[in-house]
Amino acid sequence: MIAWTLAEYALGLHNAHFALGRYTGWGTEAILLLMLWRVTQARFAALDRYWMPAWDGMLHGLLAGLTAGLVYYMFLSVYTTVINPEWIDLSLEWQVARMRAAGESEIAVRDFVRSFRWMSGPVGLAVLTAGLYAAIGAVFSGLLTIWLNLRRKEPPPVD
Repeated sequence: MIAWTLAEYALGLHNAHFALGRYTGWGTEAILLLMLWRVTQARFAALDRYWMPAWDGMLHGLLAGLTAGLVYYMFLSVYTTVINPEWIDLSLEWQVARMRAAGESEIAVRDFVRSFRWMSGPVGLAVLTAGLYAAIGAVFSGLLTIWLNLRRKEPPPVD
């Protein structure tokens, strides 16, 4: 996820091409889902049995997502203060210009700016990255565990 974000920065998606960067930002979530897929499959295979409880998959997904979110939060803190400190302001300026061009009210623009500033601050960034990634990890891994259980069903042995 860190390498993806740095590649976006190197390609100018955080400084000049915000319209494209809006969509490539979902790459970190796609990487998280791929990582959760591998973690859940490895956990399932390590059990050496035909099924795994959904809560077990959810718990491991929650922990994997929380760990990924915390590491990514630490990177984003450094990224927004050292590597690319103007990213937040440039992104906000671009989004506000888009909103005004679309004819949205000033109240809506101000509310957006306030929420964007909170989400980009230390507390909001921690809540969004660690909390959101932990929730994604729990839900996705739980669903994936159920799917793997259904897929691996085998007929009971015949006596």
